[in-house]
Amino acid sequence: MNLFIDIAINVTLPIVAISALGYLLQGRINLDVASINRLLVQVIMPCFLVHFLATARQPVSEIWPVAYFTVVQFLFLIPVGWAAAIAFGLPRAFGPLLAMATVYANVGNYGIPLVQLAFPPEFILHQSVITALMTILMVTVGAWLLAPSDQKATFSSRLAKAFETPIVPSVALGLTLRAFEVNLPQAIGTPIELLGSTFPPLALFAMGAQLATRTAGSVAIGRLSLILVLKLVIAPAVTWGLAVWMGIPDQLTDLLVVAAATPIGVLLALFCVEYSREPKFINTAVLVSTVLSPFTVTAWVMLTRLY
Repeated sequence: MNLFIDIAINVTLPIVAISALGYLLQGRINLDVASINRLLVQVIMPCFLVHFLATARQPVSEIWPVAYFTVVQFLFLIPVGWAAAIAFGLPRAFGPLLAMATVYANVGNYGIPLVQLAFPPEFILHQSVITALMTILMVTVGAWLLAPSDQKATFSSRLAKAFETPIVPSVALGLTLRAFEVNLPQAIGTPIELLGSTFPPLALFAMGAQLATRTAGSVAIGRLSLILVLKLVIAPAVTWGLAVWMGIPDQLTDLLVVAAATPIGVLLALFCVEYSREPKFINTAVLVSTVLSPFTVTAWVMLTRLY
């Protein structure tokens, strides 16, 4: 119990506090959340990724276990969610929806601040790679699964969507700078560092403000409970077992489990709106999983430290 309280105070409480501030102030100051999110994705997060990847102390070769595991994990968890939809007799349209909700976590806006608080600084390198890979996999494999069968789009056109934002190119640039040990001139590096340093608190504040503007729809409790259990319990548990089976080092396993325990990523909700895949249901699932995540994430952080 003392360990749980210690983790809650030092790891998840700061996340809750900043997000709660955004939630509470949104009703008073009525921020343009969409514009803040564009600022985060287009400017702040790329600066954060370039700075922390370029200045990482460990060699780039250390990212390979996380990189290949993320791809294997993604492909492994998809049938887990899909099988759950079939086992519980849900309509056919829920198969790909539960599959993507199981695997796609909020590894960016939520996961990066979480890793900064729960792990040593060098783990930002690994979390940044996870964020980039999840973005690529979501806009390719995820979009392919969620899109109606009559909606034609090539794999290459969907892959190009991953590069419509600077996230993936920023990871590539940061890793390249690190691999060749290139130090940016101070006139360039300092502004990038200053802008990037605002990402964790601003991302959490924006997430809280977004929750204040996001309305939950009326959905079946059973279906909602199933998707929450899949994302917040089954996904990190399967990730843990898979990492142990694949021989991933212990500390990286802890990171992968905690990253998998983060709530459902908002990008999934955007795809569900675009493809008319139960948008009200997934909107509610994103909201509720985010609200519950401080409790579940704290529990998973504690379990990884105990075992």
